[in-house]
Amino acid sequence: MYEEVISLLHKTNVLYEKFEHEPILDYETDRLIRERLGLEGEPSKSLFMKTKSGAHYVFFTLEGTRLDMKQMKDIIGTRVSLCSPDELREKTGCIPGCVAPFGYTQDVTIIVDSSIYQHEKILISPGVPEFTISLSTEELRKILSTCGNIVLEYE
Repeated sequence: MYEEVISLLHKTNVLYEKFEHEPILDYETDRLIRERLGLEGEPSKSLFMKTKSGAHYVFFTLEGTRLDMKQMKDIIGTRVSLCSPDELREKTGCIPGCVAPFGYTQDVTIIVDSSIYQHEKILISPGVPEFTISLSTEELRKILSTCGNIVLEYE
């Protein structure tokens, strides 16, 4: 997944910063690394979900936002559940806790929490715990509009 994210960043010619650090697998480590490195941007999280029929979705939101399953059902039209760590690795190659918000095959729908765009910069995981990407939300819009996936925004 990491290669797909970096490839998409280059293909869309967006400005971004990539930071290498010790692995981040929990929110506390994430906070400490952000402080130590002086990372600018709002921390995000992405969750990989599936329906019973086998459709896959990425929910891209701000760190600390709770997943509202009823709201997801209203958006998608059917019930979804989080993929298991094994399913996540198999389908995406992402490490659990490091789900990327984009870079997926076109059969994965991306659901974006529009509150992300209230911030100037966003911090994302590129699918591996050793890197963090910082980019403007303007550049994020450019990526999502050209990535080839169906992108749904909700408030």
